Amino acid sequence: MLAFFRPKGATMSTLVETVNINYEDFSDSFLTCTTCLNRYDPSEHAPKLLPCSHTICHTCLERIAENAASRNPPTFRCPICRNSISIPRGGIAALPPSFLVNQLLDLMASQHREIIPKCSNHSGEELLLCESCDAVFCTRCSLPKQVENKTGEFVCHHEATVVPFSIALKRMSKIMLYKAQQCMQRLEDGEHAIINESSAVDASFTATKAAIDKSFETIYSLVEKHRSHLINSLEALRDQKKGILHDQLEILKSEKRKIEQVCQLDNPSEAAQVHMEMQSIGNKIAGLNTMLSGMGLLCDPRENSYMFFRYGHTNILQELRLCLQGFGEIKHSHTLPSLCRATVSPAIAHLSTDVVVTCYDFNGEPCKTGGDPVVVVINDATGRSIHHTLVDKENGSYEIQFTPPVPGTYMIQVKIFDRHIQGSPFECRASEHINPVSVFHGTDVGLSRPVNIVKAKNGKLYVLDSGNDRIAVISEDFSHKSTIKLPDSERQSVTGMALSPNNTLVCTNWRTREVLEVDLDGRILNRFTSSDFNCPCSIAVSSKGEIFVADSGVGLILVFNAAGKLLRKITGVAGHRLDLLQAISCFENGDSRDIVLADNMIKIYDESGRMRTQMGTRGKDDIYQSMALDSANDLLLASKTEKRRNVIEVWKYSSATLLFVIDSFECKLRRPAGLVLDGEKQLLICDMGVGNNPGAVLKYRYG
Repeated sequence: MLAFFRPKGATMSTLVETVNINYEDFSDSFLTCTTCLNRYDPSEHAPKLLPCSHTICHTCLERIAENAASRNPPTFRCPICRNSISIPRGGIAALPPSFLVNQLLDLMASQHREIIPKCSNHSGEELLLCESCDAVFCTRCSLPKQVENKTGEFVCHHEATVVPFSIALKRMSKIMLYKAQQCMQRLEDGEHAIINESSAVDASFTATKAAIDKSFETIYSLVEKHRSHLINSLEALRDQKKGILHDQLEILKSEKRKIEQVCQLDNPSEAAQVHMEMQSIGNKIAGLNTMLSGMGLLCDPRENSYMFFRYGHTNILQELRLCLQGFGEIKHSHTLPSLCRATVSPAIAHLSTDVVVTCYDFNGEPCKTGGDPVVVVINDATGRSIHHTLVDKENGSYEIQFTPPVPGTYMIQVKIFDRHIQGSPFECRASEHINPVSVFHGTDVGLSRPVNIVKAKNGKLYVLDSGNDRIAVISEDFSHKSTIKLPDSERQSVTGMALSPNNTLVCTNWRTREVLEVDLDGRILNRFTSSDFNCPCSIAVSSKGEIFVADSGVGLILVFNAAGKLLRKITGVAGHRLDLLQAISCFENGDSRDIVLADNMIKIYDESGRMRTQMGTRGKDDIYQSMALDSANDLLLASKTEKRRNVIEVWKYSSATLLFVIDSFECKLRRPAGLVLDGEKQLLICDMGVGNNPGAVLKYRYG
């Protein structure tokens, strides 16, 4: 039914056309069997809900089922979606009724009549509804929310949409029915999910019971094996005892035969022979007396029948009971995935990103144990799977780690029991910018032109603060601890510093042209100079204690032993001088020791001074300032000054491949200098600062 309404003089209100679905149309679409076109009713055409969620009347299903009775098992296809349906044991009558259709039938039976609300004071006037102020009014009644226009008629005072109240009621009823249908569908889905989960509980019980039986079969096998061993030992003991007694019986039988032979008498015929026979009998009697005296030991059984099994003489039963109590454990979970939450840390390309999943039970209480079957899938914008690690913290939380390979959007899907947790899948945007984790400017007089930094074995950081002519000692939490004052270090003369294998600090002073070694308390241990020095600006110490001094004045690298004796010189190609000589480092790389030089390229020399390779792009204004090697991860980190920016490059050391750049987007590097590794995938770099920007030490993550 299409309804129009336009009140007279409604100049301030907007009247809309409303569309109302006809009752017959609704009945044909939702309350009629699509197979026989009969309206659903409580008897012959009762609506039946199929497992595929379609509704067919009882009569049609009975007719379809007759043709399916000959099949084994009896099945038929849904007339709408053609899915195969199994006929339950009770026949079609056992199929569940369509609760939603029955509810709609009841609702439509009570509300299908047209209801047009009228004004109580003016029976001929239909009530209107202002959708802006949600007011029901009559155009002839003077109500508080009405105003009088120029023609004297009452209209709504808002610039609003006005519809007949009957249309609004029908519209709200339809919205209510739609929402009710949505709720019913959700409830039915939930019912199916609960039934499926209940079936899964039975299946899990069966599988777990089978696992218990199988595990105890091993114990039974061990027990039976030990029982057989004891019985076999008992049988062997019995056979041994009976063997001894059998041998003793044979001895007794032999002795009996001897006695029988002794007792045999001859028939004497003459007196002399009788006399001799009497003498022989006397001798036999004496022998028998001797045998009789030894019969006691001979006739005493040499073995006894004593055999006894005991098992309570030790703590073996108690120990066995304790072992069985500790054997096996039935793991279970009360985790409700829809209440579980995940916290995603800010994602940055090339750096590890953490996702922490916290589990809750159906009461909303945090779970205390782990072991849930958590399944994680991470994909990039193209759908490609991203490698990740999942760690069960065993306290009800799980830690997921992945490294976005490039900037962009990543989808993180987390399921428990094959059900999404709250908010899954998550959208994670990985930024291209890598900013410092923390910044240290100095807490006493502040850092001024910090040019180098090392980390000693005691965990403290030693910053060569050239603007203040000192070495600032900083703890790992970035609090200033003490100061080392170097001799003859005025006017920023000390520019190079390295940590020796003996955990001492070795520095270069370009003004005094000397090398100075001090301990971590600032005591001078050694100092030397060389006639070859012109402007020793940078220094490195190898694991063997050799000291490499880069001299920008002569364009050479001079190699000394710990006592200051010149060992050799490293020059450029064909003996030419080396340019720039910004920094020098010594790295242990497997069995080799590399000397790495920074200028407008990164140049790598072997221990003898022969250049093996170089990396970087030779830009007109590009200068590498310092390097550090993460040999465990095959990474070389180098600070670089370009024409318009300062960055830290991360290289694959073995292949000389640039992986990514730390741009410090929100905290610009002004003049990067020395850097050092600090813990797992973290680095510290000195920024000398420019103008009003003070010097600082910045910490970054690079993995």
